[in-house]
Amino acid sequence: MNEHTPDLFASTAPYYARYRPPYPDDFFKHVAERFGLDGSGRLLDVGCGTGQIAVPFAPYFAEVVGLDPDRAMLAEASRVAQEAGVHNARWIQGRDRDLVELAGEIGPVRLATFGRAFHWMERDATLRALDRMIEPGGGVVVCSDAERIWSFSDGWQRATQEVIRRWLGDVRRAGSGTYNVRHRPFTETLEASAFSVVEVYSIEVERFPTLDDIIGYLYSTSFCSRHVLGEKQAAFEADLRETLLAINPDGRFSERLGFDAWLAMRARGGN
Repeated sequence: MNEHTPDLFASTAPYYARYRPPYPDDFFKHVAERFGLDGSGRLLDVGCGTGQIAVPFAPYFAEVVGLDPDRAMLAEASRVAQEAGVHNARWIQGRDRDLVELAGEIGPVRLATFGRAFHWMERDATLRALDRMIEPGGGVVVCSDAERIWSFSDGWQRATQEVIRRWLGDVRRAGSGTYNVRHRPFTETLEASAFSVVEVYSIEVERFPTLDDIIGYLYSTSFCSRHVLGEKQAAFEADLRETLLAINPDGRFSERLGFDAWLAMRARGGN
C-alpha cells in the first residue's frame, strides 16, 4: 500500500475483523462461476486485512495467500481462518510494491483480489507486477462499496458525521494525516493494464446495524479509530451513543449500500 501515513490502520485490527460488513455471498458465487474456480490454483488477496475475502474464497482454491503490511491484521486473519476451519491459507507481511520481490515466495496465482484496498495502492505498478504472476486464464478482482458513514447526507449517518466533526474537526482523517485519495475510475485503470477485459458486477445490500455495530465499525476505520481519537475516545463514544439513541431509542438502524466489483481478464490470446 502507499505510504500515506504509517499509522493508517493503527489499533483497528480487532474491530476490523468483527465489525467490517461482510462481502455479499452472491459475489463469491459469481466470481467462482465467472472464473471457473474448481478448488485448484492459488488466490492472492492483496491488502487482505483480516481475511474478509481470503477466508470465504478458501474453498474455491487449493491455497489462499493474504498479503498485508500490518502484522496485527495478519494475526487477526490467521485467527479468523482457524475459527472458520480454513487450513489452506498463508499470511505474508508485505505491500503492493513488494510483489516483484515476493513473487517467488507467493508462487503462481490464478486470481488476485483487492477488497476495499486498491485505492490506497500504486495501481498501475501493482497490475504490471501481477501480470507476471497470474497464470493464463486467471485475472484480477477489485471490490468497493459505499462507505457506510460518509456516503450519505441524512439520517443516522449525517448525525454520526456531525459527532465526528465535533471531536475531530471538519477535515476527514486518515490515521495521523488527512483523507486525500484521488484516482481515475477503476474500469479505466484496468482497461489500460494487461487485464483489459473488464466486467462490472453490482449489487445492493440491505443491513440492520446496531449501535454497537456502528461504533465498532468506526473504530475499524482510518478516519475514526481509537488511535485517531486518542484521549477523546470515551467522550466521543458517549456523545455518539446519546446522539444516535435520540434518533432510534432501540439502538437499531438500517442501511442500503451499493457493492461493486470489477472482474478483469486478459484479452483472448493474452498470456
